[in-house]
Amino acid sequence: MRLIYPADTFSPKVADEVYADEFAAAQAEGFPVSIFSFEDFQGGTFRPRPAIQSGETVLYRGWMLTPTEYTRLFEAIVAAGGTLVTDVAAYTLCHHLPCWYPLLTEFTAETMIFSETDDVAAALAAHGWDSCFLKDYVKSLSTDGGSVVRDLSVIPAVIAKMSKYRGQIEGGLCARRFEEYDTSTERRYFVWQGLVHSDAGEVPQIVTEAANRVASPFFTVDVALRCDGVWRVIELGDGQVSDRKHWSSHSLIRMLTLPE
Repeated sequence: MRLIYPADTFSPKVADEVYADEFAAAQAEGFPVSIFSFEDFQGGTFRPRPAIQSGETVLYRGWMLTPTEYTRLFEAIVAAGGTLVTDVAAYTLCHHLPCWYPLLTEFTAETMIFSETDDVAAALAAHGWDSCFLKDYVKSLSTDGGSVVRDLSVIPAVIAKMSKYRGQIEGGLCARRFEEYDTSTERRYFVWQGLVHSDAGEVPQIVTEAANRVASPFFTVDVALRCDGVWRVIELGDGQVSDRKHWSSHSLIRMLTLPE
């Protein structure tokens, strides 16, 4: 299996500094690795170095892509003779909250889905909500007040800030019922080929349930204890575009071996 990483914008012969340690760890573990210009890819050119070999399985580790962009990457790798580990459907399943939410409804905060043009505040009020956590299909607003909405009247302003800081609203809007979590218990688990991997000790049962229910070869499950002591799924993500969080580069790379 070949791992591919985005190159540094100003030093295109080396991996971007965000992935430099992981790139080195992959080399040390004997994985063939390549880098490619993410800027060129966005412009329509995909030229990994070294080149992908015919018949190779490829795992991408890099920046988030929309499903449309991921489709282009998938097709470019096929044209180069390889095959991405994660197909477009599996990528979208874990990348977009409305896709994975029905599979894990009982383990995560109640969520209502809206288009960008819907009157979200009116709809939530009609359902008796007076607060929520607001995000698009992928990410929340992490600056300028964040995505916790305690007054529904500010929702249009939050949406405007999300669009401004993220550049777009990806997919649509997700209003999540507000739950209080013990942030000190937040953990990220990686699921690789159906097996849960942890660098934080015991694996909560809801993570195992996610591994059983979600049809993707490589994804992340973020969990935390709600303040009543119940484990809750906070987020899923495609493993290729998920940050390592507390994981070391070497721990992540050692995980990437197929089960016997």
